[in-house]
Amino acid sequence: MDPVKTVAPSLAGVLDRNLLWMVWNSVLAWIPVALALLLFRGERDEERRLPVSPVWWGGVALLMLFLPNAPYVLTDLVHLRDDIRAAGNGPVVTTILPVYGVFIISGFVAYYLVLAELDRFLTAWGLGAWRFPARLTVHLLCAIGVFLGRWVRLNSWEPVVQPAGTLDRMLLALSWSWAPVVITAMFVATAVGHFVTRAVIESGVEAARKGARLLRTRKLA
Repeated sequence: MDPVKTVAPSLAGVLDRNLLWMVWNSVLAWIPVALALLLFRGERDEERRLPVSPVWWGGVALLMLFLPNAPYVLTDLVHLRDDIRAAGNGPVVTTILPVYGVFIISGFVAYYLVLAELDRFLTAWGLGAWRFPARLTVHLLCAIGVFLGRWVRLNSWEPVVQPAGTLDRMLLALSWSWAPVVITAMFVATAVGHFVTRAVIESGVEAARKGARLLRTRKLA
């Protein structure tokens, strides 16, 4: 007998319905973190302002193809209504919402880590003044990517494996009269989500550092 179904049948139902696609979308959201670590943690060449290797720039393009998968998790809230209906009279706050909460937080943590690596990279290359414009540009590109992924069902790898057909679908979707509105909404949601995630993580890290320093001071005393 499954202990989860015995103790929390509503939670088991949520996991049965959503576990597969949530795990898959989470994997897609964290792929950019691995790519960012590979691209932005290399040693700085003192003779050049930026890497010029075609392989490196190809990696950047691949990163930007996959990065929208991180904030994309926010749009998966479209499944929430069906889960609430399926729960019937079962608990929602203690079962369904925590599952979605962990899923969405994971996506935005991945997004934060990628942009943190980009910030460190730009700073290391003496381009710290470009961090904010670069961040806004990434938010915008991701907003467009989320729009294409949710409303056109475009996958990250399709521009590589089917470039011609993908371009036609993108142009058709972007010509929709409501596309700018949806993209703007996704830009705001992505920017706000990143801002909140960054504030929470960096505040937590700073608090942990202060606590560690305080403990060391007490031990020395």
